Parts: sequence; structure tokens; C-alpha cells
Amino acid sequence: MEYILGVDGGGSKTSVQIAETSGKAVSQVVSGSSNYKSVGINRAIENLNTAVFDAIKKLRASEAIYFISSCFGFAGNDAGEDSKTYKEIVFNKKLRGYLNSKGTIICNDTRIGLESGSENKNKIIVIAGTGSNCLGINEDGKQIRASGWDYILADEGSGYAVGLKALKAIMKAYDSRGEKTLLSRTILKELNLKKALDLVKWAYDRPFSKVKIGALAKTVCKTTEMGDKVSINILAEEAEEAAISVITVAHKLGFEDKDFDLIFVGGLFKCEKYFKNILIHRLREKFPHINFKPLIGNPVEGAIKLAVERLKDF
Repeated sequence: MEYILGVDGGGSKTSVQIAETSGKAVSQVVSGSSNYKSVGINRAIENLNTAVFDAIKKLRASEAIYFISSCFGFAGNDAGEDSKTYKEIVFNKKLRGYLNSKGTIICNDTRIGLESGSENKNKIIVIAGTGSNCLGINEDGKQIRASGWDYILADEGSGYAVGLKALKAIMKAYDSRGEKTLLSRTILKELNLKKALDLVKWAYDRPFSKVKIGALAKTVCKTTEMGDKVSINILAEEAEEAAISVITVAHKLGFEDKDFDLIFVGGLFKCEKYFKNILIHRLREKFPHINFKPLIGNPVEGAIKLAVERLKDF
């Protein structure tokens, strides 16, 4: 029996949805991460297969299952080598017999988030979570991306960037190279550390985790509400970085005088006063017809939507 398969392969979990060819969902399952950069290739395959086959079991189908069209959106699918690796993960020995190779889409998870967040043909998604990313598409189908090259090459406008700046601000204050900041108290309390020098061991402990640094953005946000100038400046700077990514994508897509949706995703947007509102103000000045939208739908629904669209090519 023919079905549609949608997969949202994130850094922390994998969501799988099976739908009828009309797009109506009939089964959904969540398993562990299928981002090979986070868990390795073998574990990524294992977690992906677990989710897909558990979703198949939930169907309780009496006939053999075949996915006539499918869409896999993976976090970390950023460059040419990533595409090759994710293709190997998707078409693994156990799963490939269930997939129509000509009807299979493998993309970045921002693409499925974009599709689930808006019906507008002109749209951009900006992610400001632990990491950052920005992707847009116009009515002609042209896609443009900016940033999102991970924590070494480009992660501006992310929780990681905010957390890292906060840690550096504490050490600058400790050395008297920078101004005093309430972060020296709030972050140490959050981490159960007694003094600034304890951050050295915490920061350099192996294995390295950008997630634990990104988590500090919540504390920075709280400290802005206490009037801390250093925290306010950090968030404002990263809001500007996120705005630059959106502006770059919008210009390349020709959105200057067009109606388009901007979809917000990520925890930094909970910092309304010193991040979200600054970003909105900056972009509204540039694009009078922009529509701001939080992501309400489930990204895996965007994967199903793209897979249904793919059916038209057959």
C-alpha cells in the first residue's frame, strides 16, 4: 500500500509522520536524534529506523508498506559532504526497500520548518535557538540561505553566540578589561559555581558542548530584565546579526516591495524586549510589507507537505 513519509531529523529528536497520499496523517512517532554530527552515523541510522518502523507498526496495515514519496529534513545538512552522508543514512539497508528513490527529498530541517510555518509563496524562516539559520524562498521557487554554518564558521544570532559572549564578558570583568556585569553573579549561580575562575574548568571540560553554552542565553535574557547593560548589549548585538541574515536573504529574493512572511523559531525570541522587538523594529524599517509569524505548526508537517508536492512530478 502506498503512503507518504515525512521526517524531521533534529539534533535532539527525530519526528516521523506517515500520511495517506492526500497528506492526511495516519501515524506519528518520535525517537532519538538522527543528526550524525551529534550522535554519529550508526546511531543516526538506528534512531531513524526505529522511528520509521515504529510508525509503520502503528498503522497495523495488512498489506506491504511502500513510500511513494518522502521528505527527510535533517539538522546539520549544510554542505555537499553532508548531503552524501545523509543519503547513505536514509538509504540504509533496512529502510531503502521501502523508499521510492525518485520520490525522496533530503534537505535541511529549516526547509521543512519554512514549509510548515507559512502558506505564502514568499517566505523566510529565521532560527535563533542553540544555533542559528536563515532560509527563504520566493514565488519563483528560488531559495536563498544565510548563516547557520555552525559554531565555528557562522552561528551569529544564536543562543550559543549569546552564551559565549556572556562567558567572555564575565572573564573581562574579572580581569578589569571590561565593565562589571550582573552576569558574574547570575550565571555562576545558574551553574552552581563559586567564582569566575571556576568557569575555566566548566568551559573546557570534554566533550565540548555548544548546547550547554547556548543554554546560558536564558540567564542572559533574565539579567537584561534586571537592567544589566552588558546583557542588554549582547542581546541587541545578536538581534542585529539575525536581522542582517534576514535582510541578506530578503534582498536576494527581491522582497523589498513584496508581501512576505517571516517565521520565528527558537528560544531567543522569548527575549522579547531586547531581542525579538529589536529585530522586528529593524526589519520593519526595511520591509514595509513583512508579516511576522511564530512557528505554530510541527516541522514534520512541512516534510509531508513537500512530499505531497513531489507526487505531482510523477
